[in-house]
Amino acid sequence: MLTFSRLQHSLWQLGIIALIVLNFYILRSAGFGAVLTIVFLWFNSKKLADIFFSHMHQGLRKTLGLFLILAYIALCYTLAYHFYRIDQYVFWWTLITIPALIELLSWYHKKPHYFLYSRTRWQLQHFRQIILPTLMILTDILLFSVLTRQASTGLIRSPWELLDYRFWALLIFSNFCLTATIVIKNSHKNIWLIILHFLLLSLLAVLLYPLGFGYDSFIHLATLRTIEQTGTIEPRLFLYIGQYGLTFFLHDLGQISLQTANKIVLPLLFAFFWPSTIFYGLKHGFNWTYKNSYLAVLWSLFIGFNFAIMTTPQSLAFLLVLFYIFLLLLYNQKQVSLYLLWLVAITALTIHPLGGVPLLLFTLFLSTARLGRYSLWRKILSVCSLLLASLGLPLFFLVYELINQVAIEKIIRLSYWPLLSLPRPQWQQSYSFPLDLLHNIGQNQVWLYIIGAGLGLFLIIRNHKQIFFNKIFIFTSILIVNYLIAKIFLAFSLQISYQKEDYLQRIIFMIGLSALPLFLTAIFYATRSILANHDRLAKLWLIIITVIVINVSAYFSYPVYDRHANDKSFNVTATDIRTVENINDLAQGRDYVVLANQMVGAAAIYKYGFAHYYQGDFYYSLPLGTDNIYQNYLAMIEKEASREEALRTMDKAGVNELYFVVNNYWHSAKQAIHQASQTADEKILIDNGVNTVFVYKR
Repeated sequence: MLTFSRLQHSLWQLGIIALIVLNFYILRSAGFGAVLTIVFLWFNSKKLADIFFSHMHQGLRKTLGLFLILAYIALCYTLAYHFYRIDQYVFWWTLITIPALIELLSWYHKKPHYFLYSRTRWQLQHFRQIILPTLMILTDILLFSVLTRQASTGLIRSPWELLDYRFWALLIFSNFCLTATIVIKNSHKNIWLIILHFLLLSLLAVLLYPLGFGYDSFIHLATLRTIEQTGTIEPRLFLYIGQYGLTFFLHDLGQISLQTANKIVLPLLFAFFWPSTIFYGLKHGFNWTYKNSYLAVLWSLFIGFNFAIMTTPQSLAFLLVLFYIFLLLLYNQKQVSLYLLWLVAITALTIHPLGGVPLLLFTLFLSTARLGRYSLWRKILSVCSLLLASLGLPLFFLVYELINQVAIEKIIRLSYWPLLSLPRPQWQQSYSFPLDLLHNIGQNQVWLYIIGAGLGLFLIIRNHKQIFFNKIFIFTSILIVNYLIAKIFLAFSLQISYQKEDYLQRIIFMIGLSALPLFLTAIFYATRSILANHDRLAKLWLIIITVIVINVSAYFSYPVYDRHANDKSFNVTATDIRTVENINDLAQGRDYVVLANQMVGAAAIYKYGFAHYYQGDFYYSLPLGTDNIYQNYLAMIEKEASREEALRTMDKAGVNELYFVVNNYWHSAKQAIHQASQTADEKILIDNGVNTVFVYKR
């Protein structure tokens, strides 16, 4: 065991800061920056844990200590954005005040800090215990290498197109080693194996899509670059800044590119906080065994982790909702304070209101329940806060649309049915057993999850465990009421037709997250006897079923393109980037607009940022709003690529030049190319016709 004097603690902090300064201004090494980032966060998380959470389990303490640092970073950058600007001074202020405040708190509370605890000596019989963990670690390292080598800048309809049976064989083997380690070995150190494995699963898109995955990430990257250059962005944002602060801090501290930081923030946080929060919540909130808690973490993937593969504010807010839900289990046992729940809620609010609003209002409700001295006021305030929490999200949507000058009659509409759209049960039988099995589980995942959560609720009631879940029940009920009111009364007029259900789907996913303790309770009752006895055959079956669950979750958390399903997911390609470069060169500074699918628009944002707007519309067609040039793009690509439609678009934008881009993978590409060839002034082939650009001029 190692400890320092007060002076040694301060000198150590100064030494780390000095090395960070050296790397920031002189070395600029991403590798050295990664080491410094880990050391800085680990050392200060440990000290914060000793100050505020000394009564808790060591691992849980460090998890909460790290969250305090991340929350402080998010709040510092949010306040700086609104009252000053975001620049390097904000980074240095945040970096220096973290250890300074920690050392002051440590001195004030007279807290000792111990590092490098003594370990038991190595013995030969321990060798058998590390075989499976070692094999898993080595296999995961090999899988990271495979993913890096298979990266592509071309069209990727599904990442599974780039990976063959050898990848799946290695992944299944790694899943088997991890699950077998948990089922066989009763150790509190398994959490690090799970974190490593979750990191592999969540970074798959980052490694296979070097240009970037999805669409939203390019929008946020362009916003980050604008803020980096100017310190702010217009129009002013009231959302997202908490995530941007974490991205900027990681970018400066680790000396990695802003693009890389934007990609990895959420996968890194997901890999650490998802398993840690669930494990410690179940282990110390419900007093489950190590094996039951670890196995539940693996089964938690059944809900899917597609939100965690790309960094967006909404996805980070989902992670904080999950964090909050499992902290409620500890709050119920009086192991964490209400102040921590307030901090989680406020942090979520700096990132995305769809996650922050319900957390903030539910925490307000919990606070009113603590007003024991004034029972009448407590009842009145509890009812008012509960009512406000039940209306929180619909009221937010209402205010948001009013601010955007949407008429009240377009905001409110009554729609009583259907209240919930669930996928129809599926059954595939094509005599390809592995693929059929994947889809028979994956395509019925929602139904299986609902059945599992319902079974968990039944077992909780039958075993009289409601007291452990009372706050979860209330929070879930509040989210359900929010969903029903929004579904029945709101029209979501700012969204285009196929995006009107997006916000409702996000609320449904939060309801699913809040029901995760119920689902895992069903798993607990189904597996606890198997884990407790010595029936090797039963344990083998449990391992196999768990491996199947992990594989199914991984497969369906990414875009799917096979004989049973086509997610129609496209990515920004090198051809898209060459297309926007060619258009920019052809325009020679003249005003123009481009009709293209949103991934070409994302390529333009990636390359040139938010370069031009005409009549309030971005100069590339993007699916934002209800009456912009994206509607003209849909008319050109889906109906008729006519000169009249091109002229209407130029009139709408107030320009005299238009470019119409057709990607060869679009389902109506042949028809659009044939029609546009007859109506356009010029036709340009990019990469031998992978993309075709048509030029229209007045």
